[in-house]
Amino acid sequence: MSSSQPTIPTSPEAPSVPISSQPSSSSPSSSTLSTNASELPRIVANDPKRTGFDPQTSWWMNYFKILSGSITPEGTFHYRESRYIANEERDCKTCEKWRDYALRHSPTVVFLQQKIEALNGKIDASNVVCARCPARLTEDGQVHRSSGGFDPGSGILICANEIRSQGHLEDTLSHEMVHAWDHLRWKMDWAGDKNLKQAAYQSFDVERRVQMDERGADETELDPNTAIPGLRAQASGRVITSSAALQG
Repeated sequence: MSSSQPTIPTSPEAPSVPISSQPSSSSPSSSTLSTNASELPRIVANDPKRTGFDPQTSWWMNYFKILSGSITPEGTFHYRESRYIANEERDCKTCEKWRDYALRHSPTVVFLQQKIEALNGKIDASNVVCARCPARLTEDGQVHRSSGGFDPGSGILICANEIRSQGHLEDTLSHEMVHAWDHLRWKMDWAGDKNLKQAAYQSFDVERRVQMDERGADETELDPNTAIPGLRAQASGRVITSSAALQG
């Protein structure tokens, strides 16, 4: 989008569609997830005749059609994604500015950096990447989007188009840094067991977890809903050894 165009306010969301950086509570576990791709919900593509949203029409005309109710909730989803594409460069630059500030000044982020470095790991601007993350709308009406992610071989991804503020970025970055710490400390398998990945998205107390580990706390004292010692036994035999992006 050119600099002469005004910043677009957040467009209305489709009603009754959950939008979260965490998996939906209705997500199937690994034991019930079908391996037949044809049984999974299909991704819905935009049809202007059905939704009212025409990507060939100017953004402001589509926006006013949303305000007047001429575009369906599905069309609003596709409109929002089209604006994220148009604003990708702007969003990534803003994300990188917030990321750099957090890495220098956020108490939680700096705390986690120190704990990761103590495990011979490294999290900095070189492996915390800001990028646009496309959302998916499936035929069951669910919107699948994320604020970020962690991969042992690549580092941390921050979804620039989903980050709304400095505080939101710091929360997201801290969340993913805990996954990095878990990986370095417990060698978690983030790809092997869906139950472990779901557990890793549950609430956590960063300082309590790290400090209890440092003083040799019994695993029964730790929150069973996080990817820590209680789950380590489940991951035995599926140890990840590739951590190139995290090595200092």
